[in-house]
Amino acid sequence: MKLILKEYLASLKERGDLDQALLPNLLSAMGLQVLKTPMIGTRQDGVDISAVGQLPDDEQKYLYLLCVKAGDVGRNDWDAGPQSVGPELREILEVYIRSKIAKEHQDLPIKICLCMGGELKETVEGNWAGLTATYASEKIGFELWNGDRLAGFMEKSLLARELLDEAARRHFQKALAMVNEPEACYEYTRSFVAIVLPLEEMKDKERLLRLRQAYICLHAICAWAVEAKSLDVVYRISELGLLFCWDAMREQPVKPKPTKHQAALLAILDQYVRLYLIMSELYFEKVLYPHAETLHALTVSVKSREAVDSNLAMFDLLGRAAARAIWTDLFGKALSKANPEFARSLNDQTKKMLNMLVALLNNNPTLGSPFKDDHMIEAALVMYLAQQTSSVRRFMPWCHAMAENTSFALLTNASYPTCFRDYNDLLAHPASSEQEYRDEACVGSVLYPYLFVWLQCGAEQDLIEEFSSRISQKIPDCTHQAWFPDEETDQKVWRGDTYHGICVTGLSPARGNAEIADALNLATEECGAIFEMTAMKRGLVPLFLTACRHYRLPIPPTLWMPPRSNSDEALVEPHS
Repeated sequence: MKLILKEYLASLKERGDLDQALLPNLLSAMGLQVLKTPMIGTRQDGVDISAVGQLPDDEQKYLYLLCVKAGDVGRNDWDAGPQSVGPELREILEVYIRSKIAKEHQDLPIKICLCMGGELKETVEGNWAGLTATYASEKIGFELWNGDRLAGFMEKSLLARELLDEAARRHFQKALAMVNEPEACYEYTRSFVAIVLPLEEMKDKERLLRLRQAYICLHAICAWAVEAKSLDVVYRISELGLLFCWDAMREQPVKPKPTKHQAALLAILDQYVRLYLIMSELYFEKVLYPHAETLHALTVSVKSREAVDSNLAMFDLLGRAAARAIWTDLFGKALSKANPEFARSLNDQTKKMLNMLVALLNNNPTLGSPFKDDHMIEAALVMYLAQQTSSVRRFMPWCHAMAENTSFALLTNASYPTCFRDYNDLLAHPASSEQEYRDEACVGSVLYPYLFVWLQCGAEQDLIEEFSSRISQKIPDCTHQAWFPDEETDQKVWRGDTYHGICVTGLSPARGNAEIADALNLATEECGAIFEMTAMKRGLVPLFLTACRHYRLPIPPTLWMPPRSNSDEALVEPHS
């Protein structure tokens, strides 16, 4: 285990990985109170992290001042400029200690720690020894925390056998070993997280420890997967970790003045969200951004002769891109006053993703013909994003094209949407032109009612009537339906349990728009459990949408009902 941790630490970059993702959590788990973490755009005076407390080997309480560097530290890292190790250590001694220490900590002895993910190279060992001998005193001491020592801290404080179940350790090690096999890595990671963050009630201290354990291990798996260029698993497990994190903390009360424990929980949730946003951006930088504007490029990149493979892969990519843009849109709006510069950056990311989505749809025609009925999830995510960003008109042609293509596929017995989920069934679909087979393949549908409702926004009457006629003619016995959360959903959805919720039926296009609209409006009023979900109450609508996409649950009509008119005004505004 220690060797694994050393290799992980050596691979970390300083900014955002070692000094923000790992060390603050590790220090907290070791019993120290973290006072300061790195901030972009502010002067650090040599100190990346400061903490106060007493470690097990300490004879008294110390003020720890950490200078953090990535990888190995050699001659070029020691004295090559103001951000090098030597100048930063002298800045700690000459500036920070003299002017930046709070009054309540000024009487404490100080330990200046040079932290690195790798090793201190032989070429600068003399420099380190000379500096420490020159400045060491009764008040000030120096320690070298290299990768080996940090790995030891992690093993004792986070991953020790008395703190981490043996089965969890095995799953963690297997996940690391299988980063080149996305499905296996995902399953081992999920098993690991389910053990570390169990369903049973935990004390506050144990909950914090377990959330930190899960986060650092997830970060380690992501780092190894990035190094192995296995970006699909990076996206999936960062998303999975976010959902499990929320499940572990969602029942904690929210107060106007949060307690120390609640503030720590919010800080950890922020780290899980950041991990998801960073890892998803890495994924899109490699997979989506360079190729979205080239005709057929992404479809062909699937490297399969089977049309179903390209279709499944493209809709998966579409849903992931829409989900990330929904997150950046939420935070861009929420932080507009608190952090305008960061909010502008997030808004720019949202606009960029909207343009990428349009390019993706225009250049990959397979996205106009969904093969699976649950591709309604991706369609609903895109249109939800369109409503929140006043971009509905940009995506309406695609929505109408899907209605035309799917109904025409039924008419010609081509690859029409089916409720089958097994890959072999999808590969053979349609296996027959008989009505009996069609009734089985389309025994129920959430896609057709969704498309029919959105056809009312700007589609020509001929298209609406033709769509309704084709559906009635070819799948007269299909149960057209919509899904709503119930009282059990908040307890079950975050971990992937799909046996919950309310199914509203009788939404056949043959009934006409007025009847379907009345039925959906009534169901939305009656099925109000969605508004009692913890994520919805706290304004984290993207979290629920992420869970729906991750576990393949239909998006409820509460979040996909179209505008009241042809304007881009949303019927509901869950962000408020």
